Amino acid sequence: MSTPISQRDRPSPWPHSLGAVRGLYPPLVLLLGALLLVRILTDDRSAADSRHSGSLNLSSLIAIAFILLAGYLLLQQRRGMLPAALAMLWLCVWMGVAVHTSGASTEALREGVREVSVVALAVIVYNARGTITVPIAARLVQLVGCIPAVLALYQLATHTGMDIAGNIRAHGTFAHPNSAAMFFAIAATASLWMYLDAGRRVLDAILTALFCAALIATFSIDGLATASAMLLVLGALRPGPLAAKLVPCAVAAALVLVFFATPLGSKRVAGETATSLSAAERGETTSTLDTRLYRWKTLLPEWERSPVVGQGLGVTTTAVGTRSNPLNGLLPHNEYIRYLVETGIIGVVILLAALVILIRQLLRLRGDPRDSERVNGAALALAVVAGCLVNSLADNTLLNSPTCYAAILIVTAALAVAGYAKQPEAAVAQTA
Repeated sequence: MSTPISQRDRPSPWPHSLGAVRGLYPPLVLLLGALLLVRILTDDRSAADSRHSGSLNLSSLIAIAFILLAGYLLLQQRRGMLPAALAMLWLCVWMGVAVHTSGASTEALREGVREVSVVALAVIVYNARGTITVPIAARLVQLVGCIPAVLALYQLATHTGMDIAGNIRAHGTFAHPNSAAMFFAIAATASLWMYLDAGRRVLDAILTALFCAALIATFSIDGLATASAMLLVLGALRPGPLAAKLVPCAVAAALVLVFFATPLGSKRVAGETATSLSAAERGETTSTLDTRLYRWKTLLPEWERSPVVGQGLGVTTTAVGTRSNPLNGLLPHNEYIRYLVETGIIGVVILLAALVILIRQLLRLRGDPRDSERVNGAALALAVVAGCLVNSLADNTLLNSPTCYAAILIVTAALAVAGYAKQPEAAVAQTA
């Protein structure tokens, strides 16, 4: 006699409804890994004025590949269509604002395509749920980050990194040491999560140490704060006894101690305490902090020109420095102020509301202690979100595509677990 099952318990339809797409999922993981690897290995190859140009380069082609693949999967699977449509509508509205403010420009289109590609990757992962799980997403981040991490250590040993204000800092294959540090922070946190919650493999412990060392090699204070925040949140949210929760906290403490123990690390911290806003106003860079403070000061009048709807996507990233104001050409170094200028109060309120919904959904996934996969995956995703929020206070977190791709890969994989029936065969058996 058959037993009816509820819609919620009904087996996942994807093995039977995908048709030709069904066989796409295993190669999809390899394709995503290859695209991410190429994107990261070529991050420092972009021209210095690439944000001021609408030319089609390799990073643009990879972004377009994500968009096309997402469109195909979305049409086939129709999962997450409403969030994807709302995100696209938001981007299109403020791309239109940019056109209205600055005229039709390939520069604004370029920034729009970049942000659409981030949404596209989320669509791909969500529609491939059950295949791109949180451990697989973390493993992809590890694999694509290994070469840049090893190269960063080589640059540290040979003093062949990037000269930033007279300091030689490792950057791996990334365009800037701060960008490298943010990616290494995500990779280190994901590696520690893999070690603690996905098998305690020696490989994951080695990769955790590798990414932590690479992060220190960048001598990025922003990256150090970001990694510490991620590890502390991971320790607080992961299930288990107190001793297990203290492991990420101990790694965070070790990171801070090693950073301060290095000559360049202690020099950088000491230099940031000697801020002089008046010197920065004259175009004299005394520290990265006073330069940021001055840049934020110059952006606020830009926001006041259109406080409600902003000036459109990309307007802050394509500013050009002048002889009288050379620092005007710098990136905003604060994502909250950047979006305030570009999207106004309305855009920021919508973004914050979406962020609250995201965090609430991830917290809800931690509500069932019997499902360790959901709880552990949500803990890692929340740690990554917390790290991005901290990093966005003083850096261009969301302007760096590799960082966005790594973060969205893990966060969306955690969200996708909620809609995936892990054992569809068992559910089918209940009908017999």
